[in-house]
Amino acid sequence: MNFKRRFTSFKGRTAVSALAGTLLTVSIAGAVGQATAQCGANPCAGKNPCASQNPCATSNPCASDNPCATSNPCAGANPCATKNPCAGVNPCATKNPCAVKRPPDYMPGYSESGNNPEELLARGETLFNDTELSSNGLACASCHGGDQRYQPTFEQAYPHQVAMGLDLYGMNEVHADEMVQICMVNPMAADPLEWGSMDLAALAAYVVNVQRGYSGPKEL
Repeated sequence: MNFKRRFTSFKGRTAVSALAGTLLTVSIAGAVGQATAQCGANPCAGKNPCASQNPCATSNPCASDNPCATSNPCAGANPCATKNPCAGVNPCATKNPCAVKRPPDYMPGYSESGNNPEELLARGETLFNDTELSSNGLACASCHGGDQRYQPTFEQAYPHQVAMGLDLYGMNEVHADEMVQICMVNPMAADPLEWGSMDLAALAAYVVNVQRGYSGPKEL
């Protein structure tokens, strides 16, 4: 009889324990479900401001409106294109020997023997003192007025060696008209005179005349 009573009591305790376990399981499941629901409403999930509304996605300000795209200031208006500051004033242009060397089939309009007409010499003297031939206010006479600043080789008849022609253009000797062109392009920073022009012939004739009368540098 006592055994039966103890068995019944044990069954009751077992049932209570089972019920408690069930309630605990339900409680845990409910907590998990609540946590899952909270994660579903996570502002960083479906409503994540960095997802569909990501400013770097479809509305990326660096996409179609990219200032470096079609409106790139370095594209059509590239300062290194048509406005290249190294184009017209290319330092390799002034040292081009083709700019100062006699071209093929060129016939000089003066004589290096010194037999040049007075009219040509007079015109050459005027041009020799003309600052408008240059782009920097220099004239031939700015350096060589009064027979100044000629090299010792100037005492030799043309053609002869000129230091500037050799150093800048690799020319072992130059004619009088080539000397004029070298001075036009370099010290005077201007375009060379047109080959075959009257101005070039006049200046070259005058330089020949000065050379023929030169007897060394004059003391100041």
